[in-house]
Amino acid sequence: MNSSALFHNTRHEPYPLTLPAIYAQSRRQRIGDIAINDDAMDDFNGELRALTTQAPTVNADQISSLVRWLQTLPTETAVATINLRMARVETLRRMLHDAHWEMAQDFNARCRQLLAYINRFDDLIPDDLPLIGHLDDALLIELSWGEFAGEVQDYLDFCRFRSENKVRGNAGEQRNAWETNCLAQAHEILLREEIRSRGYSRPTPLPSFFRVS
Repeated sequence: MNSSALFHNTRHEPYPLTLPAIYAQSRRQRIGDIAINDDAMDDFNGELRALTTQAPTVNADQISSLVRWLQTLPTETAVATINLRMARVETLRRMLHDAHWEMAQDFNARCRQLLAYINRFDDLIPDDLPLIGHLDDALLIELSWGEFAGEVQDYLDFCRFRSENKVRGNAGEQRNAWETNCLAQAHEILLREEIRSRGYSRPTPLPSFFRVS
């Protein structure tokens, strides 16, 4: 099976990383000379389920197919595919160490759990394998990212606002300043839309007719 049958590009993702479909007849459980054992696979799925309630169950054949696909890509594309996901984790690290950004306790715990897996050497695929060593890390990030994306987007916007406006104060004061700015922008957008809506829907007045005698 060629790589195009396993993956499909999306308009917004230049380096897609998509979980292959499950095929009943496929039972590959090796990555070169390395066997993917059931315990390691169960551990990966357990980590994934702890990060997101929408987690699929990943099997060894899908991991093997991903490895084979990644190895068919040009080296720079394969590296970019992995690095794009790993870069997302660096934003999580920044959030965790930013004293001015407060997160819910359960979200904080999920961030730390994801980072703990990424930092492990003895995970599903040994990290020292050339090119593919961080594929399992990248896949875990990709499959769970929906749980983190919204908070990360807010955090990056907060960082932009803080930098552009030279915001001072403690964590609560900086957060309040950013939220006030967000609300002001949202109000401005709604007001603009309301004005446009009134302008477009306003009926054209009928012309006055004058009788000339």
